[in-house]
Amino acid sequence: MKSDKIEYIRFDDLSTGILMGNKPYILSHGDFCSLQEVRTPMGQIELLEQLGEQLRYDSKTSGTAMEKWETIKKCSDQIHSLFLGLDRLPNDISHLEIYLNPSELALIPFELLLNDSGQPLFVNKNGEQLVLTRNFRRNTIKYVPTPSKPRVLFVHSKPDHKNFLGLPFPDIPFKDHEQSLKYALRHWNPEKQITVLDNPTFEEFSTFLYQADKNNEPFTHIHILAHGSLLLDHKRPSNFEYGIAFHSKEPLDSPYKPTTAKEIKILFELLHTLPYFVNYMICDGANFTNGTKPDRNPVQATFKAGVPIVIGSQFPLSVKGSNKITKELYKRLFRAEDIRTILGNIRTQLYAGEQEYHHDWISLVSYINLPHNYEFQLLMLKMEYQLVILNSIRNSTLQTNTEAIPSKDDFIRAKVQIEESINDLSAQVKEIEYQKSKEEAFLENSGLLASAFKRLAEIEYRESLVLDGDTTTKQKQYLNEAKKWYKKAADRNLSHHWSIVQYISLATLLDGGPTKAKGDYWCTARLAALTEIDANDALDKKNIWAYGSLLELYLLKTDGYDNDLKTQIIHLTEQLVSNAKIRNNPEAIVATKYQLLRYKDWWSCPEFIIPEGTLVKNRDFLQLVIDRLDC
Repeated sequence: MKSDKIEYIRFDDLSTGILMGNKPYILSHGDFCSLQEVRTPMGQIELLEQLGEQLRYDSKTSGTAMEKWETIKKCSDQIHSLFLGLDRLPNDISHLEIYLNPSELALIPFELLLNDSGQPLFVNKNGEQLVLTRNFRRNTIKYVPTPSKPRVLFVHSKPDHKNFLGLPFPDIPFKDHEQSLKYALRHWNPEKQITVLDNPTFEEFSTFLYQADKNNEPFTHIHILAHGSLLLDHKRPSNFEYGIAFHSKEPLDSPYKPTTAKEIKILFELLHTLPYFVNYMICDGANFTNGTKPDRNPVQATFKAGVPIVIGSQFPLSVKGSNKITKELYKRLFRAEDIRTILGNIRTQLYAGEQEYHHDWISLVSYINLPHNYEFQLLMLKMEYQLVILNSIRNSTLQTNTEAIPSKDDFIRAKVQIEESINDLSAQVKEIEYQKSKEEAFLENSGLLASAFKRLAEIEYRESLVLDGDTTTKQKQYLNEAKKWYKKAADRNLSHHWSIVQYISLATLLDGGPTKAKGDYWCTARLAALTEIDANDALDKKNIWAYGSLLELYLLKTDGYDNDLKTQIIHLTEQLVSNAKIRNNPEAIVATKYQLLRYKDWWSCPEFIIPEGTLVKNRDFLQLVIDRLDC
């Protein structure tokens, strides 16, 4: 996704400010290569009165659909004078990042901008999508890595007290949200990957979060479902803001006090490990009406504390809209799709269902600060997530409960997801294949591409077991593609033992052995693995993967075997398990075990070639090695 950037600048303190009509700002486009002066078309009071009449769900203040649309058009026309001329955007731009450094500009709903045809600018039109995300400059930015495994905290809370209007807080759709989260995490273990806090107070929520952080079990994603509530201080009438309506244990006859944005900011600032993603499904969670307060609302306060992706609503949010956002967001986020594409598609769906979701397409707002190599990280993450999906399918085929066995649709979905990654990786690999400076990235990506084809072949095999069809031709087609990319990586760098071993494996299964003299690749891979082990031993580092390469290599040895070779293989297996445990890397054990299970259960079929005289053909010994990987 190609991005462009616009940035607003002014003098004086940027953390507080009032939106005033005809106030000058400097608008920068790109990396400060284009500067121009722009002026605000309206003041804060005028803007709030316009929107307050139409973008609330109170039937007493909201007008007809036509009146609402006229307000949106009028507001859009006014904002355009402050915005970058669309003719200055390159045609291939699909993401616009807007830096709202002067705090008062966060009040402006740029998300409602319309194009020259009167259609929303940031929804999909004829297959073309322009996505808007917000950001602002900070003195320091905390690095929060993209999590390889989600650990989700779902918090839902509703006070028993009455709100500032003297009315009970309505029920919240926590069951719908929990169902959507568990569905999105179904390929993981939902019982381990999601924790639900049922109706906590803010103090209980904070304590729980701090304790998880202290125990080195931080949450990667936090989803908060609650009501937004206007916080009024009668002693300080200028000190008003929208807060979060957490449950309270105070007496019901005592005044209810929502949680302030400042309290939210302090909470996240005190965490040693920040979450990667926080989603506030809260009415007015991103509402900024008081420009005198530097901690403006929960969404901005959380983003300012260092969380790289924060989602919220700058106006009221409908129940159906919050359900739709939650369902679409997480099922795609946990497939490692681009958050920008996800948000653009959600906004489009909300607009298309405007009669059902009202103005939620305007309410949805995102503050996002992505690393420069985000798309590369995403490619890596897709492969990890798809491995989880594949393992989930593999495990489900072993279920005795017929309800847990995957359907044809399950296999189709898994194949589509892996094919999408194959397309992404193919483009990436072809772009860097002949760039010497990017050799390491090429080796990594070509190995991942080969793995993707191998996983696709395995899905075809698993599907044949469940649906009783012959998929041998497709299996071999995908395995041949995998073999091709393993060979490219092996020939590019002969010290890359893992790629060489995987090439030997598939060349043996499909062709009876590599095209060169069989001993060439075998000896090269052995030397590379032993050299890596020696180098790691010299640094007192416990190697893992090189032992796995040697283990598989010895199992594939074609010139006979004796008890000494068996002893060596058992020793390599024990060393791999021991080092993986020391380095807290159970994935290495699991990956090695699954590879050996492929030989035992899948590649032992007559359609594949496992030469006589190899230990990998000795099923009893192979099972013994697999059992040792359970240690």
